Amino acid sequence: MQKDISFIENRVSAKGSLWKKRVSDSKNISLLKKDNDIPDLIATILAGRHVDTDGVNDFLYPEVNKLLKDPSCLYDLDNGIDCLIAAIKNNEIIGILGDYDVDGATSSSILKLFFDHYHIKSEIYIPDRLKEGYGPNKSAIDGFLDKGVKTFITVDCGATSIDVMDYADSKSMKAIIIDHHKVDEPLPKCSAHINPSRKEDDSFLNDLAAVGLTFIFIVGLRRAIRELSLYPDIIEPSLKQYLDLVALGTVCDVVQLKGLNRAFVKEGIDVIAKKQRLGIEGLRAISSSKDIGVTELGFRIGPRINAAGRTGASDLGFRLLTSQSDDEVMAISERLNNLNQQRQNIEQTVLFEATNIIEEDLASKKLNSIPNSIVVNGEGWHLGVLGIVASRLKEKYYRPSFVVSTNNGISTGSARSVSGIDVGELIIDAVNRGILNSGGGHKMAGGFSLDSSRFEEFKEFCEKKIFDKADESTLKKINLYDDIIDSSIINIDLYDLIKLASPYGQGNPEPQFIIKNAKIDYWSEVGTGHLRVKLSNANYGSIDAIAFGSKGTPVGDLIMNHSGGLFHIAGVIKKNDWQGNKAVQFHIRDLFTG
Repeated sequence: MQKDISFIENRVSAKGSLWKKRVSDSKNISLLKKDNDIPDLIATILAGRHVDTDGVNDFLYPEVNKLLKDPSCLYDLDNGIDCLIAAIKNNEIIGILGDYDVDGATSSSILKLFFDHYHIKSEIYIPDRLKEGYGPNKSAIDGFLDKGVKTFITVDCGATSIDVMDYADSKSMKAIIIDHHKVDEPLPKCSAHINPSRKEDDSFLNDLAAVGLTFIFIVGLRRAIRELSLYPDIIEPSLKQYLDLVALGTVCDVVQLKGLNRAFVKEGIDVIAKKQRLGIEGLRAISSSKDIGVTELGFRIGPRINAAGRTGASDLGFRLLTSQSDDEVMAISERLNNLNQQRQNIEQTVLFEATNIIEEDLASKKLNSIPNSIVVNGEGWHLGVLGIVASRLKEKYYRPSFVVSTNNGISTGSARSVSGIDVGELIIDAVNRGILNSGGGHKMAGGFSLDSSRFEEFKEFCEKKIFDKADESTLKKINLYDDIIDSSIINIDLYDLIKLASPYGQGNPEPQFIIKNAKIDYWSEVGTGHLRVKLSNANYGSIDAIAFGSKGTPVGDLIMNHSGGLFHIAGVIKKNDWQGNKAVQFHIRDLFTG
């Protein structure tokens, strides 16, 4: 039966958003429900994620073994395997050069652990973000040479490192690139460039993070080692043991949780639940993460690993994830926790300054609407928080956001985008036009550098490029809800039902619901700016709810000054295990007056 949604259509919420029903075609929902014998709510959720009736089983019960393709489908992978096998036969030391973020740390860790299993000698290098910047550099190459490395692998970086790869080639070194960032011609010189964004690649694995590609690479490498009987006395490793690292890197790189990525994350979370990886357990303890799901990986575990790279201790994440020492894990976990706190303090300062610059610019130009892009520059802003600040500005203004820090005439920036605008493509275009010195990325995020004298030119370029790319709805802040529910049905059974379609994340958003005509019975402040709320709906019993960080915001103001009125409240259903209390809680994300 179609529910009346007229009470919310075309109304702007407290946060300035329009809320639209994710799926309006009830026929598709009925078909999914009938053909697959699934509950109506699950059918509604799947329809909203464009799952067809033949894909329901793989979506609800994804398995890596079923969804994993032959590794050889990746262009150049076989060449990379051949190159590495030759180095292994020569008993060479293999270099591993990884990015400093979670995707890079997990990719590097998988390679190192796999090599260690077969006693293959390897050397790791994680560039210092603050001193060396992103990706391979000549100092790293020289460091490898000094240690006898003739063959090295880059993970989550290297796709655009033309000069550095030329330098490595001049030293007679062989390089294997495993990356997922967008590329353009010419490509770096190397023995193999494994990257689904290459025009020659028809693997359709473009949604994978670097860690997913690295996993597929070791699947192919293990097969080659087996076929060649290189280590007849060593039992080959079960690769499932690495899925915890694949899940962590996949979630934290915010790639689409569809197809193989869903299987990686779902099975990886099961591996984490067995508590076998000391490093992950150390971060679970230090961050008070009891359960482990996408939220804990993305917002508690991942940021602490990222804090290392953002604050100048780039290899700590890799060391933590590969450590076999309880004492070392405890020490690194505590240090990462402290670095994360430092990062949060720096982030707040830069965000405050950036927001002031933007607001002053809007006021001085007397603009009636926000520009197509947010491009802001600050002197000496900490490079490690530019991406996070760009993400915060994107959320605030709902525009592709570019945050730039200038030091001694050179500007370095990070970008975050909204759906429909490919910033990786935009940055590469700006590099090709000579506006940027270097840069790259993917649809939702990127990094770049430019001469400070060209900042205004880049700002104008972004504005025009996004104006040309955006359609009527691209830059409108529209949120989607899955269904309208009564507070009376919000319980642990409903939570368990919703969990069937997890893991939720990018590409499979967590289901959002609207409680119609809800009454706020009372509220209280908890923590720093959070509001705990008791809600009731018509004559039904009350439920617990919380609005995180809402004090001083339009949502918080309405809650704190409700005066007994009715609201339509949008949010998600979460489990609340506080003090061992197995219950559910409604997390308020937005609301409308009744």
